Amino acid sequence: MVKKDMVKYVQVLSVVLLALLALTLVNLVIAYRTPEYRVYTVSNYRVEYIAEVSYNASVKPSLLYGNRSNVNTGEPLYTRLVKELNICFVYNIKSSPPALSSKYEATPRAVLRSEGWDKVIDLKKVQHESINRTNGFTACISINFTKVLKDIAIIEKEIGVRRDKHNITITMDTSIETLLPNRTLRSRMNPTVTLQITNDGRTYVITKNLKEVEESSTSLKSPTSVNIMGLTVPTSSARATLLPLSVILGLTTAISIGLLLKHGKEEKKNIEELLKERLKGKLIKGTVDNSGVAEVTLHNIEDFITIANEHRNDVIYDQTKGKYYVIDLNTIYSLNNDNSQLRKSEEK
Repeated sequence: MVKKDMVKYVQVLSVVLLALLALTLVNLVIAYRTPEYRVYTVSNYRVEYIAEVSYNASVKPSLLYGNRSNVNTGEPLYTRLVKELNICFVYNIKSSPPALSSKYEATPRAVLRSEGWDKVIDLKKVQHESINRTNGFTACISINFTKVLKDIAIIEKEIGVRRDKHNITITMDTSIETLLPNRTLRSRMNPTVTLQITNDGRTYVITKNLKEVEESSTSLKSPTSVNIMGLTVPTSSARATLLPLSVILGLTTAISIGLLLKHGKEEKKNIEELLKERLKGKLIKGTVDNSGVAEVTLHNIEDFITIANEHRNDVIYDQTKGKYYVIDLNTIYSLNNDNSQLRKSEEK
């Protein structure tokens, strides 16, 4: 009786261990599929330097300009009517974190170019105007357009070649020092304006390099967590706990199942030994064809032994079916080999 209770206990224990092992393995897979650390980026600073270009031209009185003496940004520039052109670079600084202050220095350079030649243009001293001491400033230059046109005429007469297009390229080489709460940034930008003088009598304003960005960021990582049976646990701790636990549960489950299998083999062996002893050598091995024959299944080993002895027939063990048979004329008696009959016999 003790042995029977022990087998039931091991069976229940095996089921519980299998369930725990399955649950542990599922959570172990989750823990290892979850990255141990989450990587994220933190911005240290970002500073945008933006330059806008505007112009103001002193012009000759004319019908086209309505006899005005000045034209402003956006109005067409007719080359031979422009006397002097004032160009301003308006800088704005946008920063995160907000800048505490800024310093600047702007050095302009202008070059008159045509196909095959170029000439540096003398500029008036650059004029600075601070928007405020933090967010920007304005730098302006003036070009004597009347003199530029005279220089073009003289040079083309000297080389004997006339061109249909000439460019005046103005570059404002600008260094900016920006004081942020935790650092000082030293940046440089070169906004450029090209005045394209064409044979249609117009001068076109073309701008580029009007924006510069300085930024820095840092990649950081933080530990991740997983939900294990309703508990939020750091992923590293979950891995460190579940891996050895799954090994222990796996070994324990294997041992319990092994015990059950061993017990089953022992019971099977005991049935064979009992039949050999009680049937006095009438146990043989063979193959039984029970198709088309009435078969009576017995669930008690004592009844099976009684039938075999009464009919004085051999007991055949069919290995392919794993059953014991007694054949009597048109009837076959088989033993329900689920080991229960042996236990009933032992309990008697």
